[in-house]
Amino acid sequence: MKQVEKVLYSYRSLRRASKRLRRKACMIDDGLRSGYKAADVIPGRLSAVAYGEGQQENNAIRNDDLLRKANRADQLRRIIEEDVERLKEEDPRFGEEMAKVIKLKYLKNYRNQMIEAKLIISDSTLHRRRVKGLRVLENGGLHLLYEEIINLI
Repeated sequence: MKQVEKVLYSYRSLRRASKRLRRKACMIDDGLRSGYKAADVIPGRLSAVAYGEGQQENNAIRNDDLLRKANRADQLRRIIEEDVERLKEEDPRFGEEMAKVIKLKYLKNYRNQMIEAKLIISDSTLHRRRVKGLRVLENGGLHLLYEEIINLI
């Protein structure tokens, strides 16, 4: 269950990682188009050096790799969202509440008191819904994504 919690807590980090990777790819792409990259910063002077042919090819490959990783981070986020949405189908009576608890607690990083006030439930009910939701997600295999997520972040 701890592994599932780590995967859920990493949801926000996946979003940041995707943005970071895309930003890096854009910076490389801008350098490739202009044929120049920023040199070491010298105060009071603007410096740039030209790319060599081999450097452009290496950066194009690196750019594709960064975009591939960013797309995978987005896919992993969608998988997490879909698994949390599937909680609604698992338990017809409390599935909706379990999904809301998991979303607020892990994906939006709400505190327990805020979740209790928003959903108008007690602390013990919150605990039961959270634990049952985590068990269902663990049985669904969500914890298997942990290693891949850590490598992307």
